[in-house]
Amino acid sequence: MKPLLHLAIVTFLATTLSGCGRSFLIGKWTLDRETTVAKMTAEPGQPAANPGEGFLKDLVDGLQKGVSRLLLTQFEGVEIEFTATEMRRIRNGTGEAVTYEVIEKPEADTVVLKYADGEIVTWGRADTGVRMRLAGDQEHWVYFRTVE
Repeated sequence: MKPLLHLAIVTFLATTLSGCGRSFLIGKWTLDRETTVAKMTAEPGQPAANPGEGFLKDLVDGLQKGVSRLLLTQFEGVEIEFTATEMRRIRNGTGEAVTYEVIEKPEADTVVLKYADGEIVTWGRADTGVRMRLAGDQEHWVYFRTVE
């Protein structure tokens, strides 16, 4: 057998059988509210130089976390399914499907997707499933677990 053909067959089989050719996003996901809230509230603030600064920082941090929790309501009861080319969002039997493309892989377990409508979103692999980065200056993630 020609060496190049042999190498191609071995590479194809290794990728197919090991799952390396499959994106970690492919599958059905639902909001993991407990993990999301735990991660958002576990981020400790820096100690303040004076008491007034600490109070204001705590107030702002509290407001940001409250707003983040309100943002989670848009994901309650939503099932997100990724195929190799499409992302589907379904709630109560109705939803939408949009095509996407991977535009960047900043890390091994992170991808930046561009949806057909132009929206750009960062997704990453997490211990409990996958996570999606919320837009904004702060790095907050919404966590999703596999649909059972």
